[in-house]
Amino acid sequence: MKCTLVLRTPLMKVHHGVMWVLLLALVVAARIHWPEPEEPEILAYRGVSDETFSTLRRHALRFAEARARDGFELTDGPNAASSFQVQCRGVPVLYVERQHLLLLIRLPLGAGRRAPAIFHLQGTLQWPLQPLSYLEQLLAGAQEPTVQDRLLLMAAGGVPEDERCGAQK
Repeated sequence: MKCTLVLRTPLMKVHHGVMWVLLLALVVAARIHWPEPEEPEILAYRGVSDETFSTLRRHALRFAEARARDGFELTDGPNAASSFQVQCRGVPVLYVERQHLLLLIRLPLGAGRRAPAIFHLQGTLQWPLQPLSYLEQLLAGAQEPTVQDRLLLMAAGGVPEDERCGAQK
């Protein structure tokens, strides 16, 4: 039977201590620079009446008209009576669709980078709505983006200034 004696010299202890400090500093630095997660892509709410949907569309229209110089516009979806979208320089940043028992608000990944003001409109639209529970959202198919989607968005980087709505030129 062999017996190995491991001696830890003061220099080795310092070396291990420095390595632990560097590892901790790396973890803290990564945590500081890690971007906040994007908003969920689809938010589901209980169905709304024709009047409420009309009101939501009017809010979105006013929002787009007030910011038209910044590149916002409202367009109707395939069925104008039950869907509309807000675009930023031709790219959809918010889509509202009324289904039989649901109202879906979709925010494509990166919408907040392209058009930060869209969160103001989203908050205005959400205020009178009754959200579904987490389980109901899953059953309705309204799920958060996958980790892969989030990583691809981070790798793609930011949105160029000239493609952002509200960007100063």
